[in-house]
Formats: sequence, C-alpha cells, structure tokens
Amino acid sequence: MDKALNIVNVVIPNAYRRETRFFWFFSLFITFLLFGGFASNWISNPDVLGRISLVTGLHGAFSVAWYLLLLNQIQLSGAGRYSAHKNLGKLSLLLVIAILITGPMMALEFYQRLTDFGIFNPEDAQARIRAGGFLGGTLLQWLIFLALYILGILNISNPAHHKRFMVAAAIQLMPEGLNRFTHLLALPGYSMFVLMFLIYVTLMAYDWKIKSRIYISTLLSFGLFLVLTVAMNTGFKTQAWGDWAVGMVNSL
Repeated sequence: MDKALNIVNVVIPNAYRRETRFFWFFSLFITFLLFGGFASNWISNPDVLGRISLVTGLHGAFSVAWYLLLLNQIQLSGAGRYSAHKNLGKLSLLLVIAILITGPMMALEFYQRLTDFGIFNPEDAQARIRAGGFLGGTLLQWLIFLALYILGILNISNPAHHKRFMVAAAIQLMPEGLNRFTHLLALPGYSMFVLMFLIYVTLMAYDWKIKSRIYISTLLSFGLFLVLTVAMNTGFKTQAWGDWAVGMVNSL
C-alpha cells in the first residue's frame, strides 16, 4: 500500500512538471513569433522606428509585460507557488485593460496614417474594402482576446482550462506580429492563418498524446479562431461592410 502511494506521489508531480515545461516552451515560441515579427520589420525598415508614437510604445510595453508575465505565471503554477501566481494575476488584469485601451487607439492611428497615404482613401471603393477588412479584423481580434481572457479568469479554479484559455489568448494576438513576417517574406496573406492553425493543432496533438483527450477549452478557443479566420476572409472583405466601417470610423 505504501509503495503504491509512493509511486503515485512521484508520477503525478513529474507528469505535471512535463506539462508545465511543454506549455512554457509553447508560450515562449508564440512570444518569439509575435515580437520577432515586429523586430524583423524594424531591422529591415529602421525608418519605421521614427514613426512610433507614444500610444504605440505604451501598447508594445504593456504587451511585452503581459507575455513575460504569462511565462512567469506558468512557471509559478508548475512550482506550486499558487499564492504568488494569484497575486500576479491581478497585475495581469491591469495589463489586459491597458492593452485593450491602447490597442484600438494604435489601430486608429495606423488607419489614419494609411488614409493619409491614400491606401485607405475613403473616396475609393476598393480602398474602403481594404480599410473595412483591417477595421473588422482588428476589432474582432480584440473582442476574442478579451473573451478568452475572461474565460480563463472564470475557470481559475480549473487549472487545465485556465491555462489553455490564457495560452489561447496569447495565440489570439499573434496576427499583430505574424502579418509583418508574412509581408517581409512576401508570403500570401493566408499563411498567417495556416501557421496559427498549426499552432492549435500542436496543442491538440499534445493533449491527445499525453491526456488521450482534447480539452473543451482548446476546442472553444480553436472555434473562435476559425470565426476570426472566416470573418476576415468573407464578411469583412465585402463592399457593404467596408462602406459601413469606414463611415463609422470617419464619423468619430
């Protein structure tokens, strides 16, 4: 009996440490791709750095802090330091609020810059379609990020779902950096969605291999990703949406 208990006490912590290690490196990879896209854009086009506004700088700082905190939270949870994990979770909430305030502000700045360049010329029907795609995709991206984060908070008593929703929220922000990678490498626009799809497949494959199941939290997160993908490639590319979105933004 004692021997059996000892086996359980050894196997469970080791399995949990392996899972923590996977999620830490998995999140590190996501972080690398996201900010690597920005870094590669700055290296290839250093003039971009001169156009960074205060809002963009703040948004970048808040985002970096949130991703670093996510990596730290995974480590704290894996080490069983739940009190520290809970306390830092309050900082995570403040960072998310800051990201959700500065993110749309940064997007509007970018929209105005492209409008001034003529790329989003409100008098051009095709330009309004391009603008509508940008505005719709950006808005839905932020809304899904917020939804995934809230789901993570609501499932804080269930570590498996809590962790997967938080990691999915990190995946949700990847287009900000990935679109710079795809543009720099002259890849087709859909390659960004393909890479995100493969990231979700990797997560599901890991759970299936280790847990012999796919968590509902991952399936729901993947479903929201598919909603974003479909919307950005269908409804947000229509003339009706572009005309409405541009009219709404220009009326602000």
